[in-house]
Amino acid sequence: MKTSATRVIWSLMLAPALGAFGAEPQNVSGGDEATAAVQPSPGLAAAAARPAAPAAPTQEYPLYAFSALGSTLEQTGHFGELGWNEAQFNAFLDGLRAAYQGKAFTMDESAQRLSVDVARRIGEITAHGRPQTSWASPQKGQLEGYFRGMEKRLGLQASASGLRYNVQPGKNGVRPRPGDTIVVTVHATGADGTTKLPQLSAERISVKMNGMMPGLMEGLQMMTVGAEAVFVIPPSLSFGDKTWPDGVERGSPLVYWVTLHDVTAFGTQ
Repeated sequence: MKTSATRVIWSLMLAPALGAFGAEPQNVSGGDEATAAVQPSPGLAAAAARPAAPAAPTQEYPLYAFSALGSTLEQTGHFGELGWNEAQFNAFLDGLRAAYQGKAFTMDESAQRLSVDVARRIGEITAHGRPQTSWASPQKGQLEGYFRGMEKRLGLQASASGLRYNVQPGKNGVRPRPGDTIVVTVHATGADGTTKLPQLSAERISVKMNGMMPGLMEGLQMMTVGAEAVFVIPPSLSFGDKTWPDGVERGSPLVYWVTLHDVTAFGTQ
C-alpha cells in the first residue's frame, strides 16, 4: 500500500500559499484545526485535474516576496523542527529543484521510509499542544470525528472491525497467524499520537500472537516480516471493559507504531 506521507508534506507546504492567493480556508476535519492545517482546499484536487493554464507573469513581485513565501512554507511545514542537518536540508532543496526542472528523483526504499518517518514526526509536532480530550464519557460522534481526523493525518484505512491502519511493505511474504510467535518492536502513544506510553511499548520483544490485544492481533496479520505500520486502535479492540493499565486513560483510542522483525510458525518452535 502506498503511503500518503508525501501528500501530507505537500499539503503542509500548500496551506499558507492557498490562503495568500485568496482561497478560502476550509476546515475539513470536523473542527480539528491541526488536522485541517495539513489538508489542501477542496478545490485543489479539482484544480489539479484541469489542464494547466499558462503561468501568469511574476515580474511584478520583488525577489524578497518569494523569499518570504519560502520562509512561511518552511515554518508551516515544520521542517525546521525535524532535526535535519544542513546537508540533509540542502538535499531536500535539490529534490525540489530537480522536480521543478522536470528531473525528479525516484522514490526508492530509503526515500519511502523517510517519507513515512517525516509524516509521523510532522503529525507529532502538529499534535503538540492540542487540548487533551477526555475519553471517560465521550460525547456522541467524538470517536467518529477523531478517527476521521486521524485517517487524514496518517493516511489510514479502516477495517470492518474499526481498526485504522497504514501498513508499509515488508521484505518477504511471511505473515503471522494466531498461534505463531513473533519478534516485534512496538511504540505506543495516547490518542494524540504524541504522549508516549512506555508501559505498552517494547523493543524487539518475542511474544505469542495469541497474547496480543484484538486490534494488534488483527493488524499484525496484515504485515509481513520487515514491514512497518501504524495502527489506531479503538477502545473496543484494546482493553474494552477490562482493567486498563495505569497511566492509560480508560476508553481512549491508542496509537501503535509497529515493526515486525520475525515470525516463527506455530509448531516449529
